[in-house]
Amino acid sequence: MINENILDLPEHQRPEVINDRGRQMKAKPIKRMFEDHGMPQLFARPRTPNDNPFVESLFSTVKRAPEYPGRFLDREQAAEYFNRYFPWYNTEHLHSGIDYVTPEQCHQSLRDLIVARRKADLTNQRRFRKEVNRQKQNILTEDMNPLMLTFNQISTCSVINL
Repeated sequence: MINENILDLPEHQRPEVINDRGRQMKAKPIKRMFEDHGMPQLFARPRTPNDNPFVESLFSTVKRAPEYPGRFLDREQAAEYFNRYFPWYNTEHLHSGIDYVTPEQCHQSLRDLIVARRKADLTNQRRFRKEVNRQKQNILTEDMNPLMLTFNQISTCSVINL
């Protein structure tokens, strides 16, 4: 709040704080801090993560990251983790909402080019696979006569003379 100069705003312009119903947010010291700074504290409805979908989505993504430690022992450990996490998230993690490109690629206007290249590659692979399958089918069906064996050749029976 101090870094954002929120406390310098007149009380009627200060933002409302929307929290989930976690123990930390309902604790008296936190409530008192918000009251002292003239910032109303509102709570989301119980068991309704849709009240704050962007934050819920962020928490979910952070928790599923490959290096997520599960909990942080102190502020320095959290800062160290997020100093590695955000570059990974922005430059390596593929996002389903933006056609499986990274945010960096999207901001560099490379998304359409990447998606078009993927579609062209997929089309070429399908064409190649069809051609290979066609060749295999031709190999199996062409000129089958030399491969056909007849064990019991048809001949006139020596017992019956016609």
